Amino acid sequence: MKLFLVKPDLTYYEKYNAMMKEWVESNTQIAPWFLDKPIDTMEEFAKLIQKLDEYENANQDKEFCSTTSYFVIDENDQLIGAASLRHYLTIKGLNSWGHCGYGVRPIERKKGYGTEILKLLLNEAKNKKIYKVLIGAHKSNIGSCKVIENCNGILENTIPDPDDINKQINRYWIDNR
Repeated sequence: MKLFLVKPDLTYYEKYNAMMKEWVESNTQIAPWFLDKPIDTMEEFAKLIQKLDEYENANQDKEFCSTTSYFVIDENDQLIGAASLRHYLTIKGLNSWGHCGYGVRPIERKKGYGTEILKLLLNEAKNKKIYKVLIGAHKSNIGSCKVIENCNGILENTIPDPDDINKQINRYWIDNR
């Protein structure tokens, strides 16, 4: 099945809510950073989309950098997951998660989609002239670590998660030339 990165827009409101309801009920980690929970109104969803557009086009916060956010859809316009690409690394990004974030909704996992999503993100990174890509995954998230390794990720080190000292982050570099 072919996957595509698309910019979030209002047409995905109901599909977003169905995906987020499923994710919350699964009690698994939600990623990337801009996903959270179902959104009650179309107006609130429009505010999320506006915020994502602002984060892509201007640095809104010294702690964060410009980031492009995507929904991941298949050829039937089904919402498979989401992804994000930081355009450069801040100290926080360099010290933990890196350039790329992605997530596959629970019912679509273990189908190879994670690897395909990361390949799409690496292509977007190359288009932005990001040739050395840092990406992190919780050490306990074996599936995500395998995805990164499938995309030629080389483990640099393992660090404590700054948001949860009981977890560790594997940090990988990918040569993206």
